[in-house]
Amino acid sequence: MKKMIPSILSLVFSIIALIFSLMFQSMAYWGPGKTLSMKCYWIGVIVSYFFSIMTVFIMFIKLKQIELTQIDLVLRLFSSSIMLISLFLTTFIIIAWESGF
Repeated sequence: MKKMIPSILSLVFSIIALIFSLMFQSMAYWGPGKTLSMKCYWIGVIVSYFFSIMTVFIMFIKLKQIELTQIDLVLRLFSSSIMLISLFLTTFIIIAWESGF
C-alpha cells in the first residue's frame, strides 16, 4: 500500500485540478455583489495549474526506485489523463476569456 501512495496522491491532485479548471471561470463573479473580480479568476487559474504541475511531479517522484504494479500504472494513467484534460480546459478558457468570447 505504501508503494501506491504517490499514485493515489497524484490522482487526488489531478481531480482537484480538474475541479478548479471547471470552476475558475465562475470564480470571476465572486466579487462583492457578484461583480466581476479578476483576482478570484486568476487565483483559480493558479490553483488549477499548481495542482496539475504537482500531479506530474508526484507521478515521477521515485519512479525508478519502486516497482510499479498494474493498479499503480492504471492510477497513474488515469491521473495523467485527468491532468491533461484539466490543463487543456484551463488554457482554452483563458484564451477564450482574453479574446473576448
